[in-house]
Amino acid sequence: MTRVIVAASPIYGHFAPMRAIAADLVRRGHHVTVTTGSNCREAVEAVGARFAPLLGAADFDGDDVPALFPEILSIPPGPEQLGFGLQHLFIDPLPDQHRTLQELLAEASAEGEPVVVLHETGFLGAWPTRFGAGGLRPAAVVGLGVVPLTISSQDTAPFGLGLAPDNSPEGRERNRAANTMVQEAVFASTQEHLVKVLASCGATEPVPFVLDGMSRVPDRFLQMSIAQLDYPRSDLPDSIRYVGALPVGSGKKAGLPRWWDEVASARRVVVVSQGTAANIDFTELVQPALDALADLDVLVVATLGRDAELERVPANARVAEFIPFDDLLPHTDVLVSNGGYGGVQQALGLGVPMVLAGQTEDKTEVTARAAWTGAAINLATQRPKAEDVRAAVETVLADTTYRQRAAELAAEYARHDALTTIHETVTELGRPVV
Repeated sequence: MTRVIVAASPIYGHFAPMRAIAADLVRRGHHVTVTTGSNCREAVEAVGARFAPLLGAADFDGDDVPALFPEILSIPPGPEQLGFGLQHLFIDPLPDQHRTLQELLAEASAEGEPVVVLHETGFLGAWPTRFGAGGLRPAAVVGLGVVPLTISSQDTAPFGLGLAPDNSPEGRERNRAANTMVQEAVFASTQEHLVKVLASCGATEPVPFVLDGMSRVPDRFLQMSIAQLDYPRSDLPDSIRYVGALPVGSGKKAGLPRWWDEVASARRVVVVSQGTAANIDFTELVQPALDALADLDVLVVATLGRDAELERVPANARVAEFIPFDDLLPHTDVLVSNGGYGGVQQALGLGVPMVLAGQTEDKTEVTARAAWTGAAINLATQRPKAEDVRAAVETVLADTTYRQRAAELAAEYARHDALTTIHETVTELGRPVV
């Protein structure tokens, strides 16, 4: 079978799907090495893959980003915060990611085997040799889209603004102006930083805009989603393909709480979650949602993603540190979430409509795209008012079109097999050239 290097930034939302993919490739008989942060060693080795730690500055603990970069907490959600994250979490580690890949490729070269590098959206360590730097190149580089597609288009506003698509003549003029503004002003310093970092690695060729290159640079880019959760683009490159989401059951495992029977028997269940990344301050969404739904005839289940206590827990609410969405969502009538990409896709894959409120990381785009599908209400804020959460939940419960649209998307997810497509792609691109 094929020799594969799976490369991931050591940030949970970027690493977790790559771990599931690595596990599947191991099961199918591929020779898999996973390179990521040292904090992920145990999780990698548990699935039978070989672990190779990233070198130098690339080996950081992604669970500790606020401590590593406390200034990010003072930057308001939006393009400025996104630019800061791009520079410090994804561009700065690039040279050591490149150095790590070169060592692994040299090892494989000594054994005379072709290698496919499989990396997630934010891992840029394969870029230097794509732009003129010396060094070994794999048989192919395959990108995996673990965040919404970031590529520019004449039919869409720039990534990060949360605007609906518009391919009318007026809309395309809006898009052109906005894309120019974002590339030449908002992200100008980020792009300059990328160019300098790549030059320090020996790159000599022109570099694409960072948000475009994430999906354009790989030989093939597999977006871990369905086209219906994205905006249509008439100018999408042929190398980009939608392959569906990871199957239910590929995530973190945990036991069920002692009150689980209440969930299974409840007439209506509303789940509230701030995910695993933006869950430092529960007054942003979890607490307002619990307050808003306190006297509604539903069972509210709040999953916190970490060990914590809330100020107020109404009588109709139950709180847990973690419950696998695989178990929880089949019982759920509405998911109230800050819009993590993985969680939103799990919900839609099971036909669960949503109320969304999140603006950090990529969530401005996730929440906007989910609402655009008709399966969610987007409150478009980081801190929704309790009365707005209440009104949105009541609307989704009463208006069956949200659940109907979610069911249609679930059927589309069911038509895809992401893991098989990844396996077939790796096998195809990893064949020795005769």
